[in-house]
Amino acid sequence: MQFHLLRPRQRPFLFTLILMFFLAACNGNEPTPTPTATTAVIAEQPTDTPTAAPTATETAVPAPTDTPEPTNTPEPAYEPVFETAACQFDEPEGHDVTCGYLIVPEDRSQPDKTIRLHVAIFASESDNPAPDPVVYLEGGPGGDALEAMPFTFDDNFAPLLADRDVIIFDQRGTGYSEPSLACPESIEADLDIIDEVVPLEEEIDISLDAAAACYNRLVDEGVNLAAYNSLENAADVNDLRIALGYDEWNLYGISYGTKLAMTTMRDHPEGIRSVILDSPYPLSVSLTEDFPANAARAFDIFFAGCEADSACNEAYPDLETVFYNLTAVLDEEPIVVQASNFFTGDRYDAVVEGTDLMGVLFQSLYSAEIIPVLPQMITDSAAGDYQLLGLLLSNNLTNQEFFSVGMYHSVQCHEEIGFDSLENVVAAVDQYPQIADLLAAPELDFLLCNVWDSGSADATENEPVSSDIPTLILSGEYDPITPPAWGELAAETLSNSFFFEYPGIGHGASVSGDCPQSMTIAFLSDPTSEPDSGCMADMGGPAFAVPSDLSVADLTLVPFSTDLGIAVVEGVIPDGWEEQFPGVFVRGENGLDQTAVLQQGAPGVPADSFLELFTAQLGLDSDVENVGSYEDVNGRSWDLYASTLQGLPVNISLTESDEATFVILLIANNEDEQAALYEGVVVPAMDAIAIGE
Repeated sequence: MQFHLLRPRQRPFLFTLILMFFLAACNGNEPTPTPTATTAVIAEQPTDTPTAAPTATETAVPAPTDTPEPTNTPEPAYEPVFETAACQFDEPEGHDVTCGYLIVPEDRSQPDKTIRLHVAIFASESDNPAPDPVVYLEGGPGGDALEAMPFTFDDNFAPLLADRDVIIFDQRGTGYSEPSLACPESIEADLDIIDEVVPLEEEIDISLDAAAACYNRLVDEGVNLAAYNSLENAADVNDLRIALGYDEWNLYGISYGTKLAMTTMRDHPEGIRSVILDSPYPLSVSLTEDFPANAARAFDIFFAGCEADSACNEAYPDLETVFYNLTAVLDEEPIVVQASNFFTGDRYDAVVEGTDLMGVLFQSLYSAEIIPVLPQMITDSAAGDYQLLGLLLSNNLTNQEFFSVGMYHSVQCHEEIGFDSLENVVAAVDQYPQIADLLAAPELDFLLCNVWDSGSADATENEPVSSDIPTLILSGEYDPITPPAWGELAAETLSNSFFFEYPGIGHGASVSGDCPQSMTIAFLSDPTSEPDSGCMADMGGPAFAVPSDLSVADLTLVPFSTDLGIAVVEGVIPDGWEEQFPGVFVRGENGLDQTAVLQQGAPGVPADSFLELFTAQLGLDSDVENVGSYEDVNGRSWDLYASTLQGLPVNISLTESDEATFVILLIANNEDEQAALYEGVVVPAMDAIAIGE
């Protein structure tokens, strides 16, 4: 029974990743920069039923309380150092970023041994930025913040750059920080049995053996796992501010990042101008003991939301019954679904039992973009169509690449499980028999912590944090892991806080829509005033996806021009499709919409080289098949090819002219849409594509 407190990714990355690798190959670059030697210098300061009506509440007290004295903060016997270094991640295009490492003690009570945390400072777009940047605190615990930047920065963080710098770093034990507490042993153990039906007791033993192998390896490497906890993590946050030379900054945490933010507010309040707590995880709650009730609440809200939506209820009647009947069937007769790790390209035959389906639904309720597609996924799966289920399984597999399991174990075993009772967890599980599949093996966390010795936290780590620092608290109605009630609980002891619950969205409210994001930005501008919540009146339940027929008449084409580096390409694209990378456009109709078109042109590159590159980079399911030709309005002859990718239809159109070699790639959600998209998108694109000025 393990689910991590990560911010949701915007959507499954399949084609974003594949096309990014393709573009990197076209330009002769590797997807990930090679590390370079660092320069040791201190950096100068860088320039539940849907709610009837959304409400905002300010926690009021007769008079502001003084921020309590920090705990456990003796005078440091070291000086934190920031060294500039090359960015170890693919830098988002169009942004000025400085990278480096924060060097701090692994254990501040014994400061001789140091560790290195990878840091990225994104410069504000303003000519006169505010002096107080935003520092982002990733979820998990164990989430890798920087590796995901190419996929998340523009949507989630770039809007904050209008007025101030943004600092993002890999917390100790995660991502590109050194040492890494990643546990490939656990991932490999899971993948070894992904295509098998394994008895629960055996699966527990496999998990424990893998955790023990990772633990022993890290200890043999000299890692002090008892030092990887929120107390030391919060000290890292404060040391980063000192090393970078900022007098003040703003903390922005999502999920576990809120627990880290509150720990920092308690222990290091100096220099904190304001705090954003998105999907709060208060120190005083029990994630493990409350998990059954939180999951059941989210499931109930989801099914009630579809039933209350006339279009959803008509398209997917009796959805709750269909879902629970399907889980019962899968427990008796598991199915095999094709799933992939989009990041590595590895493909798997995944056995799906009832517990797996429940896990997919639970994990998917994190994402506001995926929630609208879940009724269709359930209904399709019950009818034997597993395409959407496979995409969600693939998304979960891919997200493992952005997570350091050892950091999760170290933090949770140190400061969560020690305050929990297996007896209480079992009693909580017994109250929700309908989701028993999701709550299997409640003893696993306790057994893992017997293996993973990371010490025990002081009782202070299980007590509410009191502070008068201005704080914005955001929660999502559908959040399955950190319910809105936890946001209200956090607000009770944060005297200058504003709490908002947003309808129709899940985990990570601030990155789940224009309204919460605009309110977040407004709060940063003036954290002592309640942000205008008028936009919440226009928010409702999820816009559940229902079946519809696509026709060419539905498509309006608009011109585009994009600089590929080797050439400027012009052409046409459907209105509203978003350019994620140069020449790569995605429809993004919902969180599982994989529809995308790539339009590229390269002077002097032979057509057969382009085709070979596609075949090598995309990892198509089969060899491309020549299915015909097309002569465009300019008299150019195009060779037409077809294949599939992860079971989705692919069209490739290729022509070699005096001007350049052009390629147009279309990926469709299904064969039903493929024909309409070919006629409405690909044919006009072949007619229009050209090299621009």
